[in-house]
Parts: sequence; structure tokens; C-alpha cells
Amino acid sequence: MGQDPSRSSDSHRSYRPRCLHVVEQSGIERWIELERGVITIGRDRSCSVQLDSPYVSRLHAHIDIRGGGPVLVDLGSHNGSLVNGVSAAGCVELMDGDVISIGDVTITCVAEAALPTRTLVPRVVQPIKPDVLRVDADGHEVWIGDHHPQRSLSAQEFQLLRYLFTHRDRVCTRQELGDSVWGEHNWDQNMLHRLAHRLKGKLEPHPGQPRYVQTVPWIGYRLTI
Repeated sequence: MGQDPSRSSDSHRSYRPRCLHVVEQSGIERWIELERGVITIGRDRSCSVQLDSPYVSRLHAHIDIRGGGPVLVDLGSHNGSLVNGVSAAGCVELMDGDVISIGDVTITCVAEAALPTRTLVPRVVQPIKPDVLRVDADGHEVWIGDHHPQRSLSAQEFQLLRYLFTHRDRVCTRQELGDSVWGEHNWDQNMLHRLAHRLKGKLEPHPGQPRYVQTVPWIGYRLTI
């Protein structure tokens, strides 16, 4: 188990954390008590700490508290985990004040002596809007609200959707979309147009008035979730 020698220089680091302070990108905060066993972290609903973020893998990491102090283990996640800004390779022992960064979520380890006097705040589950589109790039899954589309996507349709979802903050050009699906020089505009048309047919409640996959004339496509 790797340990940064500099971490032992601060007296407060002799405290083992008893609680996690979780702060999500949305501003939601919650406190999670560390109890003996294993705490799983990820997007999957079965996780002890469920994080609704596209940068978090379904099963991203876990904290093992079965023997000695808590230890963070990254589970081969797509974007990795950081402890105090350093990539968490293998097992990392956690001490009071350590900051775990998973995607756009910050988790601070807090010792028992530093716990707030107020009652721990239970996790607040935000309802998912019925028309919100979500894409799990690792698990090859798509949801509209809480349900999968009625018609399954082909591999190429999912590849196109995944690229649009990953770059949903902007318009994606036809060139980059075609290259991402088929590879450079292996496609033409008609192929991309037909693929986008099939994708709309499976996602859109009204394909003639698309809610999700927007065509930007002469440029490409944009995804609205």
C-alpha cells in the first residue's frame, strides 16, 4: 500500500476518518458515516454513495473499512480517482482531511473529532425528470427518464449518441462525428445522415420535431438532454 511520507507530518492526520462529506457539482451536500464493511461509490443505484455524474463510472471505487483504517480502491474507472490531487493507484489509506476527487464530485474525509454537532444530513434523492436523456458510456446503456428506449440502439447508433453526449456542450461537426464512428476517409455524408435519422427514430417521441438530436444545417448535430 503506497503512502505519501509528507502526509504523516501533520498531527491531525493521526485521526482516522469517521465520516465522508460529499459535495456534488449541483451543490448538493451530504454526510456519509463510515461503518465497518465496504462502501461502494459510483453511478449505479446499488452503490452506497450514488453519484449522478457522466464523469463517474457505474462502479467507480470503493472504501474498504473491514480491517484497520479506511482504504480507497479505484475499480478501474474510466476517469480514475484522485486523493489530494494525486491519482489513486492501487490502495490508498485515507486519513482525516484527505480530499477524494471523483469526476466533478469532491469527497472530504472527516475525523470523529471534527464531525459537525448537528445531526447527519440524509442523502437527498433528486427525482429524475421523465424526458431527461442519460447515457452510460461504460455500460452501453441509455435512459430517457427512468426507462430505456423501447427500441435498442445498434453499435453505430450508440457510438454516435455517445460522442454527442460526451460533447453535448457544443455543436459537433459532421467531420468529427463521421470520423468517430467509421474512421477517417471511411464514410460519406449520406451515411452519417442515415445513421442520425435512425438514431432519431429510436430516441425521439416525435422525430419530425426532435427533442434530443438537433440538426444544425451545413455544420453537424447537437445533443440536448
